[in-house]
Amino acid sequence: MAFYGADIEQLKQLSKSLAGGSEKISGKAREIDAQITKGSFWHGQDAKQFSADWHGRFRPLLEKASHGLAEASKSALKNADEQEKSSGASGGGINTMAVPGGPGLAPQSPEPQSPDGRPTPQEILEKYQVSDAETTEWPGDWDPLRFVVDQRTVTEKEADLLNGLGPIELNDFKGIHDDAFSEADARFPSTDRNDDHNDAFRHAYWNALMTREFGVEWAEDYATAHEQLPGNPGPREAMDLYNNEVGRNIAAAHPDASPEELAGLVEEAVRKGDTVVVGEDLLPHPSNEIGPEQTGDAGNAPPADGHDPEFNDESRTTS
Repeated sequence: MAFYGADIEQLKQLSKSLAGGSEKISGKAREIDAQITKGSFWHGQDAKQFSADWHGRFRPLLEKASHGLAEASKSALKNADEQEKSSGASGGGINTMAVPGGPGLAPQSPEPQSPDGRPTPQEILEKYQVSDAETTEWPGDWDPLRFVVDQRTVTEKEADLLNGLGPIELNDFKGIHDDAFSEADARFPSTDRNDDHNDAFRHAYWNALMTREFGVEWAEDYATAHEQLPGNPGPREAMDLYNNEVGRNIAAAHPDASPEELAGLVEEAVRKGDTVVVGEDLLPHPSNEIGPEQTGDAGNAPPADGHDPEFNDESRTTS
């Protein structure tokens, strides 16, 4: 018997791979842009010629390749959606574009899950943990950025990633941070901003914006390194890592979405329960199952070991 149609999940996985390739090319192009912009290591006519060749010939080729992969990703995803509708597949009633383990990233929990297919709160608490990392002060004491950026304690990986950004990208990074806070306050008002729906939206939207601007790999590396600050309470760390992943998945599934559109998609994810918040039992629960006045306070909860190799500082972040 002949088979007509397509494997929906394989098509979605193909779409994700194509989108990842597009983001990887864009990310590398930005890295080269940053190095050329600094220009402190190469001077003279040859340097000027190389810069002109890069901006006039090579950079446009990379942009074209990245755009082509992004278009192919959208085409594959569109075909998957059409096949799903024509075959009557329901996808289990879960928004696989937003929930961790959908087409955005590989499933994190192969063990038995809750009846609706989601990881249980205990599974999320145990699996979404990272090991503590060494810290440093950024910007450094002799860094000119000290004149415009307040020094703060970050992980060494965070500092490495920030130092790889050019001045314009650093300004964009700060804007993303500020936008995440302002949108969270507007859509989910909160007096504390921790462990609740405001917190869930902020982290997911922050990661969606970073993915849009810097690519999914850079966003994952930075957000994961950020959670490696020592002493992070276990429930809060699990909640943040889970919601960070939701935000990146949303952005990867909607590569052409504007910041406003991403904010709407993330808000929908919070209201549908695709994100998690900390409950009074200090476990991360779906955000539609815990009311704004029922969230817990994980501030005094102890840290949890980042024993899962999927999330330690070696395998989850690039060198």
